[in-house]
Amino acid sequence: MSEHGLTQTQTLTLDLLKHTIGICDSQGIRYYVGGGACIGVVRHGGFIPWDDDVDLSLPREDFDRFVAYVKSHPEEGYAICDRYSDPNWHFCMCQYVDMESEIEIDLAAEKRNAHIWIDIFPLDGLPDSGFARWMQVKHILYLRYLIQLANIKTQVDAHRKRPLAERVVLGVSEALHIGDHIDSEKDIDRLDATCKMYSFYQQMYCGNMLGRYREKEVVPTAYFGEPKKALFEGFPVNIPERTDEYLTALYGDYMTLPPVEQRVAHNVKVLKARTLTGEGSEQ
Repeated sequence: MSEHGLTQTQTLTLDLLKHTIGICDSQGIRYYVGGGACIGVVRHGGFIPWDDDVDLSLPREDFDRFVAYVKSHPEEGYAICDRYSDPNWHFCMCQYVDMESEIEIDLAAEKRNAHIWIDIFPLDGLPDSGFARWMQVKHILYLRYLIQLANIKTQVDAHRKRPLAERVVLGVSEALHIGDHIDSEKDIDRLDATCKMYSFYQQMYCGNMLGRYREKEVVPTAYFGEPKKALFEGFPVNIPERTDEYLTALYGDYMTLPPVEQRVAHNVKVLKARTLTGEGSEQ
């Protein structure tokens, strides 16, 4: 992605983030800026310089309230993208999207057109018992893997470096068309039901069980705690209460910059952009 394209994507994403947080704040919906965007807050005061997306993590109860509110109060130019609104969406998380900004994404085996988005992830509670928690996490990961195998061309990041064993499994699965024998929709129903079994607000442990870091996403619920304010590109946002412990659990030494060759933006090309307040059209 060119420097201009990255800046444009960041500008559009920040505008959508402000709109999304405005909804959360007006409705008393709890959220946290999570994942890499949280590193951006702490380390850079905004976007990681080579990154362009933002993840919000919402306790499951708040996630459901957010989705229900947005669907019952539609706004022109904005929409929820989830498995109920898009037949090609095979995830249990959702995105809040800017329908006036169109992009091309080159991540999986097949390019696809989409819109500027904010990823919205549910935070789910997990059993207090160590063994029960381990079993719950493994069950969720198993269902996620089945769904990925059924949708290899659209769900699996074709550019991500993977261990040899994982590459072999994916290669064999694609060659033998194993996904054709998996009932993806049934498994998504099972995954959604499994994730919802325990309340974020009632358990000692929780996690973004749909996130990319798998077992590392499992942390004490107290790490999230009461949201605290920080600035993201000068705009106040919520981050986890025990931010350092949360980020260390996911990334280890998150304050050290990765090697230059790993500082790579998403392969996103802006095809059409919303005209922002005070700006001309950027099409």
